[in-house]
Amino acid sequence: MKQQENLFPGFDPQMIDFLWELKMNNHKEWMEQNRERYRTVLKEPFDALALRLSQGVRQWGEDMPTEFGISRINRDIRFSKDKSPYRPRRWVVLKESTVEGTAWKTMPVFYFEITSTEYDIGMGLYDASPAFMRAFRAKIDANVQEFLRIAETLEKEKNIRVDGEDYRRPFPADHPPLVQRWYRKKTMGITESHPIDALLFGDKLEGYILKQWKKMLPLYRFCRSCVY
Repeated sequence: MKQQENLFPGFDPQMIDFLWELKMNNHKEWMEQNRERYRTVLKEPFDALALRLSQGVRQWGEDMPTEFGISRINRDIRFSKDKSPYRPRRWVVLKESTVEGTAWKTMPVFYFEITSTEYDIGMGLYDASPAFMRAFRAKIDANVQEFLRIAETLEKEKNIRVDGEDYRRPFPADHPPLVQRWYRKKTMGITESHPIDALLFGDKLEGYILKQWKKMLPLYRFCRSCVY
């Protein structure tokens, strides 16, 4: 069998050392001394993986989010109580190419994130608007059985959890309990979390992320079709 070309080879374990050290030395002097290290063990490999993931998702259809955004190492601390200048983590989101600025936060995206202790694979809305969640509930109302099938499939994936804040008040919809669990969400997403392990450092990481994202694809398409 012909080996896949340009497969992402995995991260260097030194990346985790860098993230740990940045977390413990989050100041400009340390970062300036380790700028080249940041570039070689974190920035460039992560950029390469993001490109590969975007190319992989592109093959799933024309409705796929093929543009990617990568977190900056610098934090905006102007309005934050936490004045740490750098992020000891890195993430990529796959978003639609027509979305401008920070509007992607209110729309469904795929994401992958690495910290010093774990990595997350997920899909959801970073900052779901009330208008979107109303449209989400309206679409469930009109397609209860379709959404129930999506929810049941995700429920079988024991490593995937449902994230997002719930409304305190119950909604008067007469839906199955599993559907109602999603129906009362104020924000919404699904995530699979892993402790740092060998998968992160080998050439199977790229394929694994794409495989898990594909399990989330029916929910992504359901969310994407919500009109609001």
